[in-house]
Amino acid sequence: MVQGDLRLYDPGQSLDVDVIADPDGNVAGRSDPVEIAGEANGRTQVQLSTSDGDAIGTLERAPDVDDADYAAGDVAGTGSALAQGPVDWYEDASGGAVAPGDLVVLTDTGVRAYDSAGGDTPEMILGRVFATGTRASAETANKVAVLRHK
Repeated sequence: MVQGDLRLYDPGQSLDVDVIADPDGNVAGRSDPVEIAGEANGRTQVQLSTSDGDAIGTLERAPDVDDADYAAGDVAGTGSALAQGPVDWYEDASGGAVAPGDLVVLTDTGVRAYDSAGGDTPEMILGRVFATGTRASAETANKVAVLRHK
């Protein structure tokens, strides 16, 4: 990664995502709040937000679902979400242990998973992992993209 090339998305910029069915088989529609559900085939997956405080933004463009029936985790199609904050690359201090959707804190060596049992407090949370670096390029292989809360 070129030095200084830290920003993946600016706040309010459209994030390309795959929209998947939530645990009840529901698919988010345009303007629904969405949360990060994982990643596959080089894309972040989002679903209709299932818990208060887990939404990362609003679905801007939804796939055409044609009233289809979906099971939990089925990919309904591609879409875009509006980020509520910036998405920046950080060194992965966890050694690959964090996944999209995980809350992370910033350390002197990068980001690692938030650990309330280990003494982390909510104000230490930097944001949620948006993507792992292995899918982007060799330059980001040891990094994770974090949708920052602050």
